[in-house]
Amino acid sequence: MSNNTKNFEVPIDEQRVVRASVDEPMNPTSRSKVIVFIPGFKGFKDWGGWPWFCGELAKAGHRVHRLNPSMCGVGPSLDSFDEPERFARQTLGHDVEDLETFLLRPEVDSDEVILLGHSRGGIVAALTAAASSQVAGVITMGTPDALLRLSDEEIEEWQSRGKREIVNARTGEVLYQHLAVLEDYLDQEDIYNAPKALAKAAVPVLAIHGEADPSVESSCATRLLEDVDSDLARKVLIAGAGHTFGMVHPFSDPSPHAEQVLEVITDWLQEKWPR
Repeated sequence: MSNNTKNFEVPIDEQRVVRASVDEPMNPTSRSKVIVFIPGFKGFKDWGGWPWFCGELAKAGHRVHRLNPSMCGVGPSLDSFDEPERFARQTLGHDVEDLETFLLRPEVDSDEVILLGHSRGGIVAALTAAASSQVAGVITMGTPDALLRLSDEEIEEWQSRGKREIVNARTGEVLYQHLAVLEDYLDQEDIYNAPKALAKAAVPVLAIHGEADPSVESSCATRLLEDVDSDLARKVLIAGAGHTFGMVHPFSDPSPHAEQVLEVITDWLQEKWPR
């Protein structure tokens, strides 16, 4: 986290609020980019190394917003799932609405935004890019090409039980997803198609993936880009890296893999939008 970090909230409706932080650039120029970071499933803006990671991008000269989607389950505490009932009902539709609303806020103040999404957050970035002319580019990190990656048996169990159990491996905390989340995805599977959304967006896309990712196989990066114009698409695999590129929660020290990702991102931004 940089010394120029500010926290603020964006209301979505009477029941929902996006909690956000912004790291201001240390040496901004007229070509500095506005980056919006979207965390993944069970992730949040203050998880592990994300404040450090986004702070490093700010040091490179960019204004970096990171946000907690309104239904992510992490509420006023900012570091625990103190709103589990929201987590249980979170859909991609909620997340995209959050991001579209966020981009229109005066705090963003840019018509050339770069969306940076980790894991599920990359899908949210893709879907939003297809719908918003404000988005100038998309960066995905460890992002699957499809959200629903369950077996038929797992789907049937979810349907029969009416909910799906989600265990936090670090804390042992048990969370749930309601059946409505599954039904929403199945009803809108075509709309929630990340590869097609990225192709429709027609903006530069950088897909970064750890070669040793145990959660989302690295071939997903290839499938994410399969419909994107070759002049706009770039895939970078980080040798030996896992799903969070060596970052853990709570944060300890910067990881070499995450530092490599930062170098890839800053070089790509400089290439696409020279400063």
